[in-house]
Amino acid sequence: MKTSGFFLKTIIAVLVMSIFAVTSYAQKKKVPLQEVVFSVNLHCENCVKKVQENIPFEKGVKDLKVSLDEKTVWVKYDSGKTTKEKLAAAIEKLGYEVLGEVKKE
Repeated sequence: MKTSGFFLKTIIAVLVMSIFAVTSYAQKKKVPLQEVVFSVNLHCENCVKKVQENIPFEKGVKDLKVSLDEKTVWVKYDSGKTTKEKLAAAIEKLGYEVLGEVKKE
């Protein structure tokens, strides 16, 4: 008889803990995604390919567009995981100069 009471209390305790865990997880605030456009000294399609194959693997990167015609790299990223400065450094690590940030109009 005593063991069934123990198991019942254990099950109730696990259920209560699970409810609190799920509730706290659901209440975590999501950081809004940010966008940045860099002016980069891209020369050819191989430059574009190199950026497209490497930058998506940077922590926090959610989307990427590279334009050879405009010589720009557009990145959508999670600002809770990375910064504009880290993204610019990652592009420069590939051997390209980041000339600056293109401001939105």
